Amino acid sequence: MASLDKKWKEFLYAASGFGPNLLMVLLGAYFTDAVNPAGLTANIDTWSLSGYCLIMPSIFGVLWMVGKIFDGLVDIPLASFTDNLRTKWGRRRPAIVIAFIPMVASYVLAWTPLVWRENSLVNTVWMCAMLLVFFTSYTLSLITFYGSLSSVCKDEKQRTRVGSFKSFFDTIGYCLVYALIPVFIGSGVNIKKLVMLATPIMLTMLIPLFIIKEGEKYGEGKDYLPEARVKLTDSLKATVKNKLFLRWLLPNACAYFGLQMFLSAQNTLISGVMNLSATYGAIMNTCAFAPVPLMLFLYYKLINKKGIRFSYQVCLLTFAVAILNFCVGSEYFFPHNETIRIIIGCAGGTLGSFAIGAFFATPYMIPSQIAAMEFKVTGKDHTAMYFAVQSLATSAVAAVSTGLVYEYIKNVQVQKVIDGVVIEGETWKVGVFCVPVIVCIMCIVGFFACFKMPSHYSEEVVRESLGVKPVEKEEK
Repeated sequence: MASLDKKWKEFLYAASGFGPNLLMVLLGAYFTDAVNPAGLTANIDTWSLSGYCLIMPSIFGVLWMVGKIFDGLVDIPLASFTDNLRTKWGRRRPAIVIAFIPMVASYVLAWTPLVWRENSLVNTVWMCAMLLVFFTSYTLSLITFYGSLSSVCKDEKQRTRVGSFKSFFDTIGYCLVYALIPVFIGSGVNIKKLVMLATPIMLTMLIPLFIIKEGEKYGEGKDYLPEARVKLTDSLKATVKNKLFLRWLLPNACAYFGLQMFLSAQNTLISGVMNLSATYGAIMNTCAFAPVPLMLFLYYKLINKKGIRFSYQVCLLTFAVAILNFCVGSEYFFPHNETIRIIIGCAGGTLGSFAIGAFFATPYMIPSQIAAMEFKVTGKDHTAMYFAVQSLATSAVAAVSTGLVYEYIKNVQVQKVIDGVVIEGETWKVGVFCVPVIVCIMCIVGFFACFKMPSHYSEEVVRESLGVKPVEKEEK
């Protein structure tokens, strides 16, 4: 049933994932550096939990990668579960209730070390175990929310509108994580305290419980649309065989690889490579995220005029150029001029804001549109599975980029020498310096991969890709 019958409901419903997404972004941005501050220089006592490494770096990087891969793999059965669930209370709301408490509890515990000891194996195993619980429950919540959009919205126009509202809330979340938190860090507030204060925001995930019209009261109980059910194996097979979807996965994976590596490294890029305080980091991140709502408006205008393929390619190239500013504005090139480093960083952030808005919105728009059109032409409803497979792909690349590549290269350092003078106690963060170059290369690969995408995902395009012929009208 189309539950979003008023504009204010569209806006409120789009806010459902705000809390969990904000906490997930915070986790991805600051957690690894909080437990292993090897790449930090400025504000190390507040950016990290203890000022020293609480985990075993040699093991943690692998376990973090495994956790990210698991986060993607678990999407598949959970998507099938929420797509095919039928209860007297409906199918989407019960799944959200099941996931909520484990999601909140495991998040808090992941940030709570069992022992305050350097290079602790106990902390390594404990934190990674809590992260596995969090990833699972978070996935069930969000995959259920994404899967619901094909039914709570009445048409493509409304789905696009809700998607734009969701991107707006995503932008706010990123602004809070990357612009506001550094302000508190710079004033001496530890990251652990900020995490605990932010955790109650996860309550936004309960919004669908009060908006979705499903269950026996609305005729959508245990016997709702039995013909629309798709078995896990059939759903997975249909999803991975969808050519339109597969052609989207590659450029999205390239963008996600770069974006996640950048988001994980942005703290060390500002603190370790540019050697700027958290206060200046907040200014730079404000330049990157504050313009995003305007950039999203421009992005949608560009899509309407040039199509989604061309628009996404523009975003990839824009981000490739913007990310290199972290190298250009590094302390290595401008060791005596902090002002120039700040200006270059702000210019790069502003340029990159156009791509950031697109990276928020496009992974939501394309799978939901493909799934909605498939349901229209085939009668099969497995919307969540598209997001699950997409999440599996992005989790795999994120595991490699943030768990395998970044976690190891950030430990590559050499003695800092400025004007021939050795700076005692400081090092050049050579590994972190390479991050923007890697991100740039991935964006360029994604740019060329986009040429396989269509300009629009209309009903005719989806129907043709599925090999389903239109029903001919009978002549009178």
